Amino acid sequence: MTNVKRYVKDNRSREREQMMQAVYDFIVGYKDEWGGVSPSLGEIANGCYMSRSNVVRYLDILEARGYIERVHNVPRSIRLITEQDRL
Repeated sequence: MTNVKRYVKDNRSREREQMMQAVYDFIVGYKDEWGGVSPSLGEIANGCYMSRSNVVRYLDILEARGYIERVHNVPRSIRLITEQDRL
């Protein structure tokens, strides 16, 4: 792999991690502000300046990594997983 391709790949990974962190931080802030109620996909999309399809992609990644749980096809069902939940 050339240095340019490696740089592009590393840069994309970094951007993806930053966007995923932004989605997670938005969810945490929203739940704090609204008494534990989860944001909708549209609210996350508006708050993070991205499309709903990107929000779904980042939620899928966060769920796969064990940071959140959600009930599919149920609105506002995002649950944050704490360190204690993982043990």
